[in-house]
Amino acid sequence: MGNNSYKLAIVGTKDQILGFTALGMTAIAVNDFETAREKILGLVSSNVEGASGEMRKEYAIIFVMEEYARQLGKDDYKKINKEALPAVIPIPGIKGSTGYGRERVKKMVEQAVGSDIFG
Repeated sequence: MGNNSYKLAIVGTKDQILGFTALGMTAIAVNDFETAREKILGLVSSNVEGASGEMRKEYAIIFVMEEYARQLGKDDYKKINKEALPAVIPIPGIKGSTGYGRERVKKMVEQAVGSDIFG
């Protein structure tokens, strides 16, 4: 039997994600968007056996560097948002924020609560 613990993952270039392994995260190093897209969609669809034998999502949160997250298309986001888990969260890279992650989280919250609480 499995357990009920979810994992965290991060997708980005090696120099951006290396430190996250010390936090116990699954770190997926990529060098281009197509590889990032493939890895993200693979993590989203990854299932494991839960404590009572049911199949459930392996990852609760997948952090993705903004440079890759912003290139995902509408069809990709339809696949990603099909279920409540995992949440795919864009985060800034080494060069700083492009603002995409904040806008994406704002849209997710707005969709969840029904209004713009960020103002």
